[in-house]
Amino acid sequence: MKLKTLVLVLSLSALLPACGGGGGDEGSTTELASVNAGADQSVNERNSFTLTAVADPTGGSFSWRQLTGTVLSGMPASTASVRLTAPVTKTDLLLAFQVSYTSPTGLVRTDEVQVTIKPVNTLPVAVAQLSKPSIVPVALGQQVELSAASSYDPDADGSISSYSWQQLSGPTVALTGASSKQLSFIAPLVTEATDLGFKLTVTDDENGSHSTEIKVPVRASSSTVYANAGADQQVREFSLVQLDGRASQSSSASYSCSWSQVRGQTVVLQNASQCQASFIAPDVAGSAEVELRLTVTDSALRQAADTVVVSIVNAVLGSLPDTGMTRCYDQSAEIPCGNAALPRQDAEHGRDSVIPYLRKIGRGEHAFDFTKLDENGDEVSDDASEFSCVRDNVTGLIWELKEPVLAAAPNTTLRAANNRYSDVNPAPGNGGEAGEAAAANSSCPSDTDCGTQTYIDEVNDAVYCGGSNWRMPTLVELMSLADFSRRGQAHLLDPALFRYEPALSLQNNLYYWTSETSAEGGGGISTWVFNNQNGNDNSLPKQASQLAYIRLVRTP
Repeated sequence: MKLKTLVLVLSLSALLPACGGGGGDEGSTTELASVNAGADQSVNERNSFTLTAVADPTGGSFSWRQLTGTVLSGMPASTASVRLTAPVTKTDLLLAFQVSYTSPTGLVRTDEVQVTIKPVNTLPVAVAQLSKPSIVPVALGQQVELSAASSYDPDADGSISSYSWQQLSGPTVALTGASSKQLSFIAPLVTEATDLGFKLTVTDDENGSHSTEIKVPVRASSSTVYANAGADQQVREFSLVQLDGRASQSSSASYSCSWSQVRGQTVVLQNASQCQASFIAPDVAGSAEVELRLTVTDSALRQAADTVVVSIVNAVLGSLPDTGMTRCYDQSAEIPCGNAALPRQDAEHGRDSVIPYLRKIGRGEHAFDFTKLDENGDEVSDDASEFSCVRDNVTGLIWELKEPVLAAAPNTTLRAANNRYSDVNPAPGNGGEAGEAAAANSSCPSDTDCGTQTYIDEVNDAVYCGGSNWRMPTLVELMSLADFSRRGQAHLLDPALFRYEPALSLQNNLYYWTSETSAEGGGGISTWVFNNQNGNDNSLPKQASQLAYIRLVRTP
C-alpha cells in the first residue's frame, strides 16, 4: 500500500481597504482528501480475493484499474470494494492495482496495492497397467509391456513431464523404455512361479511426483536354457549387422553363445563364439535374406537354439562406378578417412567406400567392374588376352576399345587410338549447328571425311562387337570410365582394359568428344569434350580444324 500525504489547501482572503476608511475582515478554508487501497495480499491460484478502498471525506467516487498482468474479469471497477478470482499460474505472479478517488469537491487522490498469486500444484496420479500379453502369468521369452498411458495430472493446466520405471523384485530383466510411457522386457527363465515387481514414478510440469507399483506374474519354465537371437532385421547391403544374444537365459550360473549361418549368401561372422557377433551385409542383387542360428550352452552342457533372419536390400550407391578415390586428404597430405574435422570426403561415400564387400561380375580396379567381350559381343574370361570391347557391369553400357597405333594417320586402322575427328552431328538436338567435317584422309583413314558422324556410321556398318547401335556418349557417361586416383599418370583409364590410348604429345591433351552441345560461345556452335588426361571438361567449336578423339558406346 502507498498512502498519499494529506494535502492542506489553504485559501486566504486578501484584506481589502474599505471604501472611505481603513477597515476589513479575514476568513480561511481548509480541505483534506485521501484514499487507501488496503494492505498488499498473497492468495492461491483460483481463489477469490477482495480489493477494498477507504477514502476521506466520504461521498466521492472510486475507479479501479489493473496495472500489471493479464486483466482479470471484473476490472476495471467503479466501486470501493471489488471481488476478483486469482488466475491460474505455474509460478508466483505479481499483480498490481490502482484505485482513484474523486472527492465530493473534485479533488483526485490515488493509491496502489499488490497481490501475489501463488501456484497450487495437485500431484499427478501414476497408473501402471499390463498391456501385453493379455494372458497371465507370462511365459518364458514372451515380450511384456507395461503402460503408464492412463496416468494423469489433475490440474486443468497441468501435464506429466516424465516417466520413470524401476524394477523392485524378481530376476533382473533388461528394461526397454525405462524413462518413457511404455516399458518392455522379455519374460525371464524361472524354475518356479515368480512375481516381478516394478515401480512407476510420474512427474508433472511443476515437479510434483507420484509413484505406484505393479507385479507381473511369470510362469515356471520347463526349460533350463533359453536362446534369444533377437528380432529379425532389415538392413542395407554393406552395412554392419549386429547380432545380440544377451537376452538368452539359463537356470545355471553361466552360459555361452555360438553363432552359425543357416542359409543365404555367405557372410563372414565376427566374434561368432560370443553372445554379441557381427557381419557386413553382402552385396546383393535386389534383395536377399540371411538366416543365423544362435546356440546357447549352459554349464551343464544343456543347449537351446534360436534363429534370426536379416533381410538385405540394395544400398543407395548411385548408378555410376564412382570416381576411384579411395583415400582422404587435407589441404596438403593424405589423412585417415573418418576425420570429423574434414568430413564428407569422396572416399567415404559411394561404391569406393565399400570396395572390400562388392560382389563383382567381372574385373576392374577399385569399384570399377568390367566384363571383357569378344568381336561378336560375347563374354570372355577375365584373364583373356584377346577381347574387343568391355561392358561396364555397373551402368550396363558397352564401350568401344581402340586399336594399337601402327602408323601416323591416315595410314591407320579404323579404330586406331590416334585417329582424330571434328564434331559433326546432323541429328535433332544439336543446337542448330551440325558442324563441319575435317577433310578425308587428313586425321583419320576415312575416304569420306574425318567427321564424327562418318566414324559412327563406319563402326556400325562393321557391326563392331555384334552391335550396330553405337553412338557418342554423354559427358557423364564418358566421365564414368575415369579413375581419378590415376591423375598424374598417362591417362585416367584402367590400362589393363583400355590398353591402347593416344599419346599426349599428339595434341597436348586427350580430349574426347561427347554427344552434348555446349552453350559456351553462344548458340550451338560448340560441343562438350572430356579430357581423359586430367579429368577436366571443356568445349570445342564444331569446326573442321577442331579435332578430338572418339570413344563410342552402346546399350546391349
